[in-house]
Amino acid sequence: MLGLALAGWLSAAPTAARADALAAKGEWEELYLAFAAAAPDGFSAKDQARVARALTKGCEALLPSDAVMAFSLGEKAVAFQSTPLAVVCTARAAIRTDQRSAAEEALRLGLKRHPKDGDVSLELGRLLVGERDGAGALTVLAQVPKTSKAFAEAQRLAREAEALAREDADARAVLAGGGRTPQAPPPRPSEERPAVPADEDEPAEDQPGARRPPPSLGTSRSYESGVDDEGRRIRFNAFFRFRYFSARRDFGQRADYEGQVQDALESSRLFAQRVMGVSRETPVDVILYSKAEFTLHHGPWAAAAIAGFYSQSAIRMNDSAEINERNRAVLVHEYVHAVIDELANFNDRGVPRWVHEGLAEYVEWQFEGRSRPEGRYDSYLRQLATQGRLPRLSSMRDDPLIASQDPGTLYAFAAIAIGTYIERWGMPDLLRLIRDIGRGVPFEKAFAQHTGTELSSFEESIADVIRAR
Repeated sequence: MLGLALAGWLSAAPTAARADALAAKGEWEELYLAFAAAAPDGFSAKDQARVARALTKGCEALLPSDAVMAFSLGEKAVAFQSTPLAVVCTARAAIRTDQRSAAEEALRLGLKRHPKDGDVSLELGRLLVGERDGAGALTVLAQVPKTSKAFAEAQRLAREAEALAREDADARAVLAGGGRTPQAPPPRPSEERPAVPADEDEPAEDQPGARRPPPSLGTSRSYESGVDDEGRRIRFNAFFRFRYFSARRDFGQRADYEGQVQDALESSRLFAQRVMGVSRETPVDVILYSKAEFTLHHGPWAAAAIAGFYSQSAIRMNDSAEINERNRAVLVHEYVHAVIDELANFNDRGVPRWVHEGLAEYVEWQFEGRSRPEGRYDSYLRQLATQGRLPRLSSMRDDPLIASQDPGTLYAFAAIAIGTYIERWGMPDLLRLIRDIGRGVPFEKAFAQHTGTELSSFEESIADVIRAR
């Protein structure tokens, strides 16, 4: 009987007067239940505003203690009448419940409806700074009017966003330049090496272009000691070769750390093999940097943000205080790059960037137990697909994705593209495609041979996949 009574109560058309009465009593759950199924179109504009005000009061009242219900009330308030107060409360409730994508979506929609409201711009800017999107935050914070009470806080936050944007630009420049600082660019192929001896702490780098795989030093899974071609002490097994960036450091100084690195890389190898069906046959070079060395050569942003990266046939490890799950996920990503490198016969210019990064990102997602982008990128890609503004794979061929204006979106899009390829034609076929590229077959020709379709048609189909996610 109670269920029937409740159903009848919910089916009865609520009124704005009832919303006012429930809000006055602080009966927030009853308020939400009364209007959860109500269509705003059934109310006059004046009553829509009254209901929205009542629901917004509930959102603000419950925000500190029950963010889930606060989000529901705020979302319904915006549906009745979007106000800056309702938008901001909804976003804050979403953030408290780890729905950052929903928070950003609510704020961006709110900003379209209230472009001159400083509070909405400030809240979105704060969210983007929290996601380390300095450039995006600056764009949003610049919209806060000088006459707004939020202007002073927006200016303070803009200084943080400027610092993030500078770090991001520096990091892209470093990684796009092959791991060197912008002040020390790699030599062009036409330039000769300096005749003076190199610093003993500086590892020799190959010239850009085709590269040879590292020599195999052993077949044992256990680590042995030896020296490399430059006389540096190394530790190696059938899968990895370790050495310190500095010739003055030797093994045994950081035994615990070295053990963590070895364990993380072995886990990466086994996981990549489980997902891809292959692993690297020749050993992967691993260069261990101290924190100071990594900061000096790759910049403070990279030193603070990443466990390492793959470049010039080597995984370059930041001397992190510990190897946590996030570090391990990054190492899975970098190890996949090493596998692709070998599959393509070390022809790194033949494999498009979106294939390289997309497959590495796809395997990393599998390691983290997910099948879609994190945070704002998921909803943003759906928005781009709906608007017909998705990135073009053909434009993601040669330039490093990390050097783009929005690398997170491109990485996510590339991973979805690779996942779509695997769903349709299988991982073994993708690996055969990469091997064909390594044998000199141009990518577009190899793609058409393996899939029976053109790359442009495949691009168009990815939009359907994203819209349906």
